[in-house]
Amino acid sequence: MSVPDVIRHNPGCGTLRIDLAILRAAGSAPVVIDDLAQGWTRPHLQDLLAKGKRLA
Repeated sequence: MSVPDVIRHNPGCGTLRIDLAILRAAGSAPVVIDDLAQGWTRPHLQDLLAKGKRLA
């Protein structure tokens, strides 16, 4: 099972439409998260940092 692409989106940014078109053309069905409505959680940030350290 593959992990879906996730895009954190600021509704004021016009670039998302281009990014979504590229991902969809590649066969992806990305999940779009409204950054202003949902924001970042501490556990999510800690998970991203941990993953980054493993990749470094």
